[in-house]
Amino acid sequence: MLKSPDAGESDDDFGVLTEEAQATIDKVRYSELENPNIEHFLSQCDAYLLFNEDEEVENFLNQVKKTILHECSSFIDTEKSDISCYQNLLQKLARRRVRDPRLKVFTTNYDMCFETAASDLGMMIVDGFSYTRNRKFDGKYFNYDVVRRESDSHEFVEGIVQLYKLHGSVSWERKGNDVFEVSEPSPENAVLIYPAKGKYQQAFIQPHLELLSRFLESLRQPNSCLIIAGFGFNDDHLSEPVISAIKSNPSLKLIISDYRAASNINNQSRVISRYWKDLSDLASQGYDIHFINGSFSEFVSIIPHLRALTPADQLAKAVKAAGR
Repeated sequence: MLKSPDAGESDDDFGVLTEEAQATIDKVRYSELENPNIEHFLSQCDAYLLFNEDEEVENFLNQVKKTILHECSSFIDTEKSDISCYQNLLQKLARRRVRDPRLKVFTTNYDMCFETAASDLGMMIVDGFSYTRNRKFDGKYFNYDVVRRESDSHEFVEGIVQLYKLHGSVSWERKGNDVFEVSEPSPENAVLIYPAKGKYQQAFIQPHLELLSRFLESLRQPNSCLIIAGFGFNDDHLSEPVISAIKSNPSLKLIISDYRAASNINNQSRVISRYWKDLSDLASQGYDIHFINGSFSEFVSIIPHLRALTPADQLAKAVKAAGR
């Protein structure tokens, strides 16, 4: 599972407030201005609208969602965008032996970094959408694979990646009861779990429920290696299953990479998730958990190429050696 840090997980800064933002803060009575948290603020806006019909607050909330949608999609087409670390990751982990399980990427990011990186490398992504002109989501497509059929035999195609976007995507839009892939979804119909305390409840509606169930199923698989990169452990509906899995699945290997991993483990501040300390304690007790104190790109640079290796065991071995 790979995830870059979100706004709202720590060190938030509202900066200079617009008149609309200040008016909304006053109306919803948001008081955490010294240590602002975007998730708490949006949650308070949602709670306010449950009991008040306020067009100004509703319009402001829609504008925030529109901004999130834009910022998570427009950057990838700019000259400053660099997704080479995503490409390197896929090159190293996805091009494995065809008899090995496909690489499964679980991400809570909305952006198209993995899709773009795979496209640049000529790799195919299985993302739960149909192979038709109007691509519609259906969980059954995760059970499909791609083979190269010859005249007298067939074999699996290399480099297929299964991508599970747990919190939705900037290219998903809900139309009625179905979810389709579109180029520019509207903020109102975009299939995104926006940062708010209600993320837990939203994770149990489709298509998020299907994706979450696939994540839980993967945690139970024997001889698996779960890599967590840049995840703040502030989403309980994802953090709790990881804790449970490492305790109940004796063959599960867990590698956690974050550029502030050491400080997160030692920091007892309320803005740092308690799961960092819990996982550190489990590692001390002998569970197969390893921490890498480095950025996503630094972590990717130490991953070995796995084409001729057994993925879970050799990856864990290489990361242990690099961390010494």
